[in-house]
Amino acid sequence: MKVIFRADANANIGQGHVMRCLSIADSFKEAGHICVFVCADEIAYSMAADRGYDSICLESDYSDTLSELAKLDAVIQKEKADVLVMDGYFFSNDYFKAVKCLSDHLRTVYIDDLYSFAYDVDCVINYNVYASKEKYEALYESEGVKPYFILGSKYAPLRSEFARTVKKQIPETAQNVMISVGGADPLRLAKDFVNYIVNDEELKDIHFNFVLGKMEKDTDEIKRTAAMKDNIIVNVNVPNMKEMIENADIAVSAAGSTQYEICACKTPCICFSMADNQIEGAKEFDRIGAFIYAGDARKNRSFTADLFKKVKELASDSQRRTLMSDISGGLADGLGAERIVKETEELFGRE
Repeated sequence: MKVIFRADANANIGQGHVMRCLSIADSFKEAGHICVFVCADEIAYSMAADRGYDSICLESDYSDTLSELAKLDAVIQKEKADVLVMDGYFFSNDYFKAVKCLSDHLRTVYIDDLYSFAYDVDCVINYNVYASKEKYEALYESEGVKPYFILGSKYAPLRSEFARTVKKQIPETAQNVMISVGGADPLRLAKDFVNYIVNDEELKDIHFNFVLGKMEKDTDEIKRTAAMKDNIIVNVNVPNMKEMIENADIAVSAAGSTQYEICACKTPCICFSMADNQIEGAKEFDRIGAFIYAGDARKNRSFTADLFKKVKELASDSQRRTLMSDISGGLADGLGAERIVKETEELFGRE
């Protein structure tokens, strides 16, 4: 099959859509299929090209996808695409309907986490821990047809290295904390976090590893502040995310795709939300005891102080960290992208 991925990344929407598509593309490629990325602008184009994939830049507005249809049609015809995988929040049902008309044999897939409406596609993927077949069936109750559903955290599309994990060692007292605020850090939380750590003497014996994306706006300032203390290291656009997570006794992370990487590494995690689409997943992780949800960073003026209070409490509670590690480790194993490929091959055929 030739599979086209349509996804974007920028400072407003982060990198998650493209990153999970890249993981799925890696598994398609491993299975002998050809993958091409189609993106609105340069950032997503570069991410795919840097990973070794043919990439096409539409030079369009990522938030106005209907305006790109003529360009997308030209790409689909030229590439003779068999499957179009779409990942993003700006695809309307008019877009899905129009795309299905571009080619008689084109099959369409949408990666979802919002249940926004009854998507007119052939397959819906929702790998989140809260994915519900009942909710989708309710959406499609009045429709004449419904897509094939690929649902649940066992389909979390992680990079292949996350399939090779070892049993997590839980120390009596946590001494290493990894902090990830996502690829773009739209609320500029990393700057607040590093300032808080520098000024809180109770945190001086904990080693903090910051993981910043290449779209972080405050990198230089964060590095200058971190240099004031020996227990803070700042890492930018790290190539070894798995190692960073595995070496942490506690992870502090924005809710999103990184959560499932943390699960695969069995690392106890305190998560938080900073966008509406992150809330449901973060709350569900908390409900089942896999993570601790520190709340919505947009809605709490004392968010940073409250977050680090939870860090201190969890650092001294090895029993809770052990339980969290066991629960989260059962949610994702790094083989999700491979499972997605097998399901789509059975659905659409290998050729």
